[in-house]
Amino acid sequence: FPILPICHVLFYVICSRLLSPRNIKGGNIFSWSYYRWWFLDRLWENNTFWLQHMLGTPLYNYYLRLCGARVSHNAHIYTTTIDAPWLLDIGDGTWIADKTTLNCLYYNDNDTFTLKSIRIGCYCSICARSILLGGVNMQDNIIVQPMSSVTGFIASQTIIDGDEHKSASSDISITHIKRLLSTWHKIYQFIMLIWLICIHCTLLAIVYKVYSVEQVPLPISIAFCWTLWSIIACFVTLFLLKFVVGSCAAGETYPIASWSYLHKVWLRQLIVSSFHHAWLLPTGYDYLYPFILRWLGAQVEDNVKLAEIDIFLSYPTNLLKLETGVTSFGYVLLVPTAMTLEGDHRVDWITLSSHTNLGNFCSILPGSHLASHNMVGNLTRITRETNSNDGDVFIGVPARAMPFQMPIREAMKDQIESIPFWQTCFSHYISKCLLIGIYWSCGLVSGPIIHTIIVCSFDRWKPYADNEIIEQIIRRLQVDHEIFICSFLGNTQWLIRLFRAYGANIGNNVIIPDVCSIFDYNLVTIGDNVRLNINAIIVCHTFEQRILKLVPVTVGNSCVLMSGSIVMPGCKLMGNNRLHPFTLVMKNDLLQSNTQWKGLPAQSYVAKPILSRSIPVCDDAVKCQQKSMNFDRLSVWYKQISSIYTNVNELQFMNWGYADLDEHIDDNTGYYSKKLYQQVSEDE
Repeated sequence: FPILPICHVLFYVICSRLLSPRNIKGGNIFSWSYYRWWFLDRLWENNTFWLQHMLGTPLYNYYLRLCGARVSHNAHIYTTTIDAPWLLDIGDGTWIADKTTLNCLYYNDNDTFTLKSIRIGCYCSICARSILLGGVNMQDNIIVQPMSSVTGFIASQTIIDGDEHKSASSDISITHIKRLLSTWHKIYQFIMLIWLICIHCTLLAIVYKVYSVEQVPLPISIAFCWTLWSIIACFVTLFLLKFVVGSCAAGETYPIASWSYLHKVWLRQLIVSSFHHAWLLPTGYDYLYPFILRWLGAQVEDNVKLAEIDIFLSYPTNLLKLETGVTSFGYVLLVPTAMTLEGDHRVDWITLSSHTNLGNFCSILPGSHLASHNMVGNLTRITRETNSNDGDVFIGVPARAMPFQMPIREAMKDQIESIPFWQTCFSHYISKCLLIGIYWSCGLVSGPIIHTIIVCSFDRWKPYADNEIIEQIIRRLQVDHEIFICSFLGNTQWLIRLFRAYGANIGNNVIIPDVCSIFDYNLVTIGDNVRLNINAIIVCHTFEQRILKLVPVTVGNSCVLMSGSIVMPGCKLMGNNRLHPFTLVMKNDLLQSNTQWKGLPAQSYVAKPILSRSIPVCDDAVKCQQKSMNFDRLSVWYKQISSIYTNVNELQFMNWGYADLDEHIDDNTGYYSKKLYQQVSEDE
């Protein structure tokens, strides 16, 4: 068991030396230079599970240096979202949080790409879910607050908070001693790693005893062992978190170079990430999630529905309070600690009052307190400074309350249903029997092809399946397909062909980094020469107060979606649009061609020069352009909506943006509230 991850990570080092990636500065898309970068990027992506065990330790720094990076021995790096490790230059004492994106790849407008280096000075603090773009040059003692994007030159003693840059006081600086791990600290980290390896080996030995039973068909035996390992590993995770890591006291502050930080924060993240694949056993909104959190010390009331459990386990669970009706959607992040200006880490309570909704990709920091019936929008950051009143709708970084409130609607059937544990285990076992049977009977060459055909066929048949267990089995086969096959297809035309097989309408020369970049494939239309970067997402569904809605999305030719941007249901990008990092295109909006967009919600940033080559667009796009009298329509509509909708019963703003049960449709405005359309038209 320990030999496999070592071979995995060293293979990347060998390939990076053979391919000389430092000579790759850029070039044409799908050129030899591009595929050299792509090969290394896919290897890195498939190593991230093993690398997560080294995060925050000197071992990770040594490994990055083997990959060509210039990294100080005393840096603290907790992210694996890196697309060109050899272009990193990280100074002494710098701390980079989990989920931070180090994005060196930049797609130009003329079918070329560029790889730019990332330089970070000494004693900088890069907080969770930030994006550092290629070409950034950060000096010393810089603080990047969560969910901020950084590019260009950044002077010393700067605090970056979203789009705002402000100077820090000269007497605030991070001291060397607070960021320097002692020899005993490093020994402790190494011992914990060995200890976890021993636990994994013990679990595999127990499972092997079951596997060694004779006269049982191989697929059945392996599938049973797989399910048994997942169940035992989940229990082991909970035992370690409760009795080894323990609880935290609200308001405590931990320097990075302290025993408290290593034991309460670093070890907790290590345990959760190490057993991540075991927690693929329960699916989203599992019936057991609230019970698990209660056992770990969280205050969780009834009717709480959580899409994922990992992010709640990574947070000190005794400091969580979730009241009745709380709902969290996908990719929510509870940041375990808040960074102080002195570089220390503070833990505190997070309180989510009744019927609070957490939108996709939002981040909640320690000390946050949300009142009842609050809505946290996509890509929104909530902190202790966020003032919350009942019914507030928040959006932005930092979060700001909208001038309208979230309506309290009458009770209706909840479409987010909790899943019983027995059903979870049974569907997991059956799906693994099918998976092992496919590869056992077809071999490693034909197996992936048959697996892909079956998954594509099941996906098209799934809408007609009324049985919950069958739906779960199909979804688990898709998850296995994403892990074992799709992870190698990112940024290639093979992934595009797979999306087309799923039912998506995608043009030529399109680049999509990950299978999770698109949801609801049959509702997506993408033109030619479109580029998506890391963590750019296109979605066609909303859960509005737990009610599912589906609306198609159209992305025109030659659009570029940079890291962390989200296109929501009903949107139309007319062509040659560039979405900058952390751009949220609101539901049902139309973006004129040859424009750049930035912000939450998206606003016109600067007009792009029209490309020398022509950009074909569809007939309805031309029709929309001819009828539209306002170039920056989205920005104007947003202001008008804010000025008109101030009554609690007049607008429903849900986790994917503006939503309304009574919608008006025409060629110029798209899908909008009928009342909103009439009022704004009268004002015009």
